[in-house]
Amino acid sequence: MSPLIITLLILLGVFIALLSGKFSYGVVGGAIVVLLMLTGVLTPAEALAGFSNTNVVIMFCMMVMSAGLMKTSIITHIVGLVGKIGRNERALIAGFGIIAAIMAQFMNAFVAVACLLPFITGMCRELGVKRTKVIFPVMIIALTFIFWLPVGQGVAGNFAQPNGYLESYGSDIRFTMFDMTIARLPGAIIQTLFAIFVLPRFCPDEPSQGVRDDMGREVQKSTLAPWRETAAYIITAGTILLMILAGTLGLNVCMLACIGAFLMLLTGVMNDREAVGAVNWGMIFLFAGVLPLATALTNTGASDVIADFIVTLIGGSTNPWVISIVFVTISFVSTQFLSNTACVQVFMPLVLMVCIRLGMNPIGAMGLVNIGCTASYLTPMANPGIPLCMAAGGYSLKDCVKIGILPGLLICAVGVVWCSLFFPAY
Repeated sequence: MSPLIITLLILLGVFIALLSGKFSYGVVGGAIVVLLMLTGVLTPAEALAGFSNTNVVIMFCMMVMSAGLMKTSIITHIVGLVGKIGRNERALIAGFGIIAAIMAQFMNAFVAVACLLPFITGMCRELGVKRTKVIFPVMIIALTFIFWLPVGQGVAGNFAQPNGYLESYGSDIRFTMFDMTIARLPGAIIQTLFAIFVLPRFCPDEPSQGVRDDMGREVQKSTLAPWRETAAYIITAGTILLMILAGTLGLNVCMLACIGAFLMLLTGVMNDREAVGAVNWGMIFLFAGVLPLATALTNTGASDVIADFIVTLIGGSTNPWVISIVFVTISFVSTQFLSNTACVQVFMPLVLMVCIRLGMNPIGAMGLVNIGCTASYLTPMANPGIPLCMAAGGYSLKDCVKIGILPGLLICAVGVVWCSLFFPAY
């Protein structure tokens, strides 16, 4: 069996494994590496190269730094600002939505909302505001902004990961620190305004099913000494600022990320056990496995075969608008039933292969896949935050679809127009 066929079969197996949800990301990533070595498609050095890739190292370090910042009292300070914004329905959505958006730069959106739920339900009771009008719009804002800024894990998902793909597929183009932020900017702004001023009209006046007041997570209080808490803020802010200015100052982004993570340990903000536990090893192994698979696809010519097949499926069109609409639509629909992480891992390489094959700038198209995959608003399968909101707000599945469909279509439509114009394909 030729290396091309073997590589295509491994890729198909990866897609099936990810989309089925029956295998952990770490198992899938490890299987890729082992199969590429066993079949002789890549040498052991080539198959294991993903673990030493600078983009994987950046992901690792930023996960550690993000966890270090979450040991501080930053969330407690932010939550205290809500009462100053206002005391009506729109003010609560705006206040808690902005806080959830900030928290979603450092943690998963559903965890951010879980931390805020006790505060949301408590203030709704105190002010006589219907919780059904507030909880779901806040969740949508949180999902819209998840890992949006180039801080914390946003550096990993929006900078390191796509650049790893671009490098592995032989493209000379690279994402800058703010490209993904810019790609999502108009949609995020419009979506936030829509959630505050329009979306409550689509929310039910009363719960459609029983509500639970024991949902949510307790916001952890900081146990750090004052100087260590200050150190965590300075290390995080300094590292992020230097990473943003790295190109201008001639600094190495990977080196800066390593220094930032090391300083978190050196100052005692975290110990080594906490640092190891803070890393999402499944994501690290998956990404480190996908990178050599990308190398195999490129070396064997399988990427060209896949790209030609996809272009044929969409009618042979090479129009970048058509390609953008197709991929953002598929991503948006798929993420309602599958993990958004799995969707990104599946569709990001596919759209990249098509763009490279057609000589297109892939930045805008990859940004659109990111937008479509994060618009997981409609079903309990889309995001763990949806069932959390259903229980706390008493929403039915019908309510979720009714509330989430317009924001989903809105952010995808805005994304297609903006990305196609701001990141032209040619």
